[in-house]
Amino acid sequence: MYARPAVSESVFEAPFEPAQCGERLNRLYDGDFEQFWNYILRQGYTGAPEFAWSTPELAGETPEAWRQRAYQCVLEVERANHHDDSPETRYAVGYFLWFGTTSLGYEKDPDGQPGVRERGYRLLSNTAAEGYRPAMETIIQVHLEMVQSVDQRIAYAARAGKTVTLPDWWPDRDRLILSLDRAAKSGFSSAYLAISSIYSERALLVGATGHDHNGKRATSPDPRLISAAKAYRKAWEENRTAPVTPAPTPAPSPAS
Repeated sequence: MYARPAVSESVFEAPFEPAQCGERLNRLYDGDFEQFWNYILRQGYTGAPEFAWSTPELAGETPEAWRQRAYQCVLEVERANHHDDSPETRYAVGYFLWFGTTSLGYEKDPDGQPGVRERGYRLLSNTAAEGYRPAMETIIQVHLEMVQSVDQRIAYAARAGKTVTLPDWWPDRDRLILSLDRAAKSGFSSAYLAISSIYSERALLVGATGHDHNGKRATSPDPRLISAAKAYRKAWEENRTAPVTPAPTPAPSPAS
C-alpha cells in the first residue's frame, strides 16, 4: 500500500459550510462521482475546472472571498473521500484535483505540504502503477502535458533570456517519455500519439522561439524530431484501439 499524500489543513481555518458549495460538489462529498464522470464524458478533461469551481457566489461576496471559499470547497472533495482506498475513488479524486485545479499552479501549500496538483498527480500515478486501467490511460494525457509544459517553458524562457526552475517533485522529461513508450508497448496505443505530439511540438518550438526544448539556440528543427513524430504516429495508426477510461481523453495535438 502506498503512502497517501498529506492533506493540508491550513485552508480550513476559515468557517466552512459544505451546503454553500453547490449541488455538484456535495455529491462528490458523498462519494458519488457519477455526475462528474458524465460531465467529463460530454466536455472532455478540459471541462474539469468548470465543474470543480462551480461553487455559487453569495450575495455581496467579493471575488477574493468567493475564490477562498471555492478553494475550500474543492479541497473538501479530497478530504471527504480521504479514507476510501478503492482505486475507483482514488482515481476519481486524483482526476478531479489534477485537471480541475489547473489555475493553481504547482507550488507547495503554505505549510510546506505537497500542493493540490502534486497530490492529484500522485493519486493518478500511484493508481495507474497499481494496474487500474482507467488511470493507466489517463496518465498518458497527464505525462504528455507535463512534458510539453516544460518544453514550452524552457524554449520561451530561453528566447527571453531567462531560465526555468521546475518544482522539485516534477518527473524528468526523458523518464516521462520512457513511461509513455512502455505504455504504448503494453497496449495503450494513445501513448504512441502522445509521443508523436511531443516530437512534433518540439520541432514547432524551434520555429516559434528560435530555441529548442532544452533552451539551446536553433535555426531549424532537428530532422530526427520530425522523423520520430512520423514514426510514432504511424505506430498509433497501426495499433490504435478504443480508449479504456470512463473519462475519454481527446487525442492530443501540438500546442500552438
